Amino acid sequence: MKKLFAITIIVYFTVALAIMLVAFLSRGESWPPMIFALTLLIPLYLWVKDYSGRIKLSDKVDKKSIGVVAGWALMLFLLALLVRIPSVLMFNMPYEKTPLIYLLTLTIVLVEKKELSVFGFKTHRMIKALLYGVVYFAILQGTILLVHCFMVYFIMNQMVFSSFDVAFFLLSMPFQTLLVGVSEEGLFRGYIQTSIEQFGVLKAVLFQAALFGLWHFVWDLSPFNLYGMLRYITITFLFGLLFGYFYAKTRNLVPLILVHGLWNSFQSGIITNTEVLDKLAQATFLTQFSAWFLPYIIAVPAVLAFTKYCVKEI
Repeated sequence: MKKLFAITIIVYFTVALAIMLVAFLSRGESWPPMIFALTLLIPLYLWVKDYSGRIKLSDKVDKKSIGVVAGWALMLFLLALLVRIPSVLMFNMPYEKTPLIYLLTLTIVLVEKKELSVFGFKTHRMIKALLYGVVYFAILQGTILLVHCFMVYFIMNQMVFSSFDVAFFLLSMPFQTLLVGVSEEGLFRGYIQTSIEQFGVLKAVLFQAALFGLWHFVWDLSPFNLYGMLRYITITFLFGLLFGYFYAKTRNLVPLILVHGLWNSFQSGIITNTEVLDKLAQATFLTQFSAWFLPYIIAVPAVLAFTKYCVKEI
């Protein structure tokens, strides 16, 4: 097992260095490394297909002590940060996604000899899974967007969004879904939550949500912005709770991968009114709370109700 994990680590850092080298040689252009990162999924997919056809893989999670399970989860989390932090600081891009997918896949299939479906990577009933994802995104994004626009207009008498770049939204989808969505949902909801659920679903959801929140501190490291960092960690922790509850009900990552991709791509397509945002940044705490946090407070009951009453295991 140690030898197989050592191979996994070597492959992980090799893939990470290759993508960062392409990013460095691209001189600020993000598309070449993104396309290269997407292309690297092909050999991984072919290897998994071949290996799973030759080796019998287990369809159950091993019973281990909470210390061992939490230790593995934290180790994968820290290994991912070792690539994520320099990637964001040097290129302002999360180029750790493909390496993380390699790390997760090799850990699950090669080291632990488990089927990927054990950790939520399922391909059956795909239409229903995708439908769940579309509806979940519509409720979450729609509620937040409407309340945010209303509150900003009510306070500032101006629209916070000036336009929407459809082309950029569509171009962002492959990277945000196949890389960001697969890697982050795979690590936090898939691997970490599934592994810890043997000690209680609530513990598992809270644990992965806390790590998911901390995962996003890197975006406010340079320039350092403590308020922005704490706000982002809080919001993503909330997302971790919502997504964790949804995964506990469906046992399927596909809807969440789609939601994750749609959410990030939608944010990329929004063109904001910088004048309004500058005014909002200088406003009182109550005003900022109303504009930024109130939309999430209203959206949470909506998505919780959908998850509780409309969602079943897929």
